[in-house]
Amino acid sequence: MHAKALLFASEWRSALGAVLYGALLLTAIAGCAAAPVVPHAENKPTYSIATAVVSAVEQKGVPVNTSVQTKPLEGAGFIAVLLPGKSKVMRPAVDAIKAGVLAAATANGNAELPVVKVFDTDDVPAEVFEQFQRLHDQGALAVIGPLTKPSINYLADIGDFDIPVIALNSFDERTLRRAHLYSFSLSIEQEAQQAARQMFDEGLRMPLVLQGDSPLSARMVQGFVDSWKEINSVLPKVFMLKDARSQAQDLRNQLKDGEHDSVFFAANARQTRLSRPFIGNERPVFATSQINPGNLSKMAMVDMSGIRYLETPWILQPDNSEYALLNRIRSPSNDVERLFALGVDAWKLAILLSSKAEINFDGLSGHISMGSGGLIERELVLNSFNSGDDRPAVNPAP
Repeated sequence: MHAKALLFASEWRSALGAVLYGALLLTAIAGCAAAPVVPHAENKPTYSIATAVVSAVEQKGVPVNTSVQTKPLEGAGFIAVLLPGKSKVMRPAVDAIKAGVLAAATANGNAELPVVKVFDTDDVPAEVFEQFQRLHDQGALAVIGPLTKPSINYLADIGDFDIPVIALNSFDERTLRRAHLYSFSLSIEQEAQQAARQMFDEGLRMPLVLQGDSPLSARMVQGFVDSWKEINSVLPKVFMLKDARSQAQDLRNQLKDGEHDSVFFAANARQTRLSRPFIGNERPVFATSQINPGNLSKMAMVDMSGIRYLETPWILQPDNSEYALLNRIRSPSNDVERLFALGVDAWKLAILLSSKAEINFDGLSGHISMGSGGLIERELVLNSFNSGDDRPAVNPAP
């Protein structure tokens, strides 16, 4: 029985490798330690769940009074959720996303917006397409999904897109770009690109990129390098992390000559924690959300003290009074909670896109805006680990 459980866990993580962050394996983590919070920048418009709904309704020309029951959208159909809920290996991720979508819809029950209908499929592109056709014929106003890249690409090749389709994964070079087809995901490449822009905006010009030993790390490096080359016309130096202790002197030698004015960790929490002590405090250190998996002890945060990393508002603001409306019992895994936040924001996007409203709001998964080529962009909050206590960090938000 134990062997079967291990085999299932291995298959589950392997399948999810193509879903979460485009490469990261979803893990069930216990004992989540909350990180300190940095507030949002003041110059961005803030859209709560309620105001996003009001904006969408007003775009339809329906007068709204938020103190009373709002009028329904005329001819409203439904919001379809098209995810591989029949797939055992995908089910944990699907359940987290669906929980976010349904929580968002329930929290706005006083506004008679389109209902949410869930359509579970296997992770088979042809079946996903057939289900898409059925829900389209039944009057769907917008679709949240598909989840996996093969299903997204299959649908992009032959689907009819006269309603918004919010794919919950990144596009790749095979994805046919179509009007009304959008990519909204926990893209680790987008995080690395934002880190590169943040570092450049702070006047840093000679970063050392520390690459971990996973496929996800390689994707982080690629995102960072692509962005850095675009904004600075040069390629940053990359140092491969293997065994931290045996490489300690090599890493110190790489930094001691003063060639590098900053460090970017393209690595997970374990490798970052082991390597951080050899970096010193002479230069700023940056990372993505991958150093904050949700199971960090105070000692781990001490080891990674001073690292500035990007994170979702949902993770950083557990006591936000607005979030209480979602009635969420949080998982100890930050990976799971980021998927929940993605689901909440996907529902808001479906409402706004089906109403042809502007996409520009502070969501649970980041600040959401419309990019080019159907890309829904997420800008995360810049945060930092302190010395393991509960005092807020002092980093400015980007």
